[in-house]
Amino acid sequence: EELDFVGLGNASVASPFTSRKTSIRCCKDILQQGRCTLVTMIQIYKILGVQCLVNALVLTKLHQKGVKQGDRQLTAVGVVVSVLFLFVTRGKPLPRLSPHKPPSSVMNTETLLSMAVQFGIHFAAIMAVTFISDVYVDPYDPSIVPDGPFHPNTLNTATFLVTVLATINAFLVNYRGRPFMEDLKDNKLLFKSIQGCYLVLFMCASEVFPPLNQLLQLSPLPTSGPPVFDSSEGVEGSGGYDEFDFVHDLLLRAVSVVGFRTMLCVIMCLDTALVTVAEKGVRSVLES
Repeated sequence: EELDFVGLGNASVASPFTSRKTSIRCCKDILQQGRCTLVTMIQIYKILGVQCLVNALVLTKLHQKGVKQGDRQLTAVGVVVSVLFLFVTRGKPLPRLSPHKPPSSVMNTETLLSMAVQFGIHFAAIMAVTFISDVYVDPYDPSIVPDGPFHPNTLNTATFLVTVLATINAFLVNYRGRPFMEDLKDNKLLFKSIQGCYLVLFMCASEVFPPLNQLLQLSPLPTSGPPVFDSSEGVEGSGGYDEFDFVHDLLLRAVSVVGFRTMLCVIMCLDTALVTVAEKGVRSVLES
């Protein structure tokens, strides 16, 4: 008679919360795995949010400057991002339950502020690279037309490296780790993959292995100073940057001193360092 009062779906709903053990350890396991799943979901949303904002910048502001990406570049980035997302989900909960509670929703102050700060840093890095690369582009090159064909040039190559770096940095800084799940170093597949991505990016930026640059449709980076550098006449060939003349002039002076490749690597290192420090600062301030 009691079976008549059991609904058809009740057994399916209750099955994850049933255990044959006589202890209440299963309750602890559910809390640990549930928190790990919640934290993983939030960090995935943060990574996607930052990545979408960076892509929106590429498709709007940079697209008007003629920035494009090749087929092999898009394929390589798509494969790398898919593999990194797979490894993010392999994070395991810690054996000890933390007394602190994770955020209960994606729409919270910490998440939104963190995404805004990260995008602000990436925006500054991408625009800085655009400033120093634009003067090396031939204004009569048909590929710089927004709807023109893709052709590797200094602007496309530099912005591609920095936007991919922003994506890799999003995986690095948004991985939550303790006290809800294992640290990034313990997730060896993800940690080694991120290290490999950094190695490839800086190899391409420094051109230590030219066949790799050719495989990724990257053009050779300049070895000489900026072709146009006269602050008294303004910056030629970079229309639309009048309000940033001082910053543009300062960046070009730095390029003329240290070289384009070194400046590109410095901007990439600064982007990684600043976004890491900013994420730790946001967490420490809001969690306290």
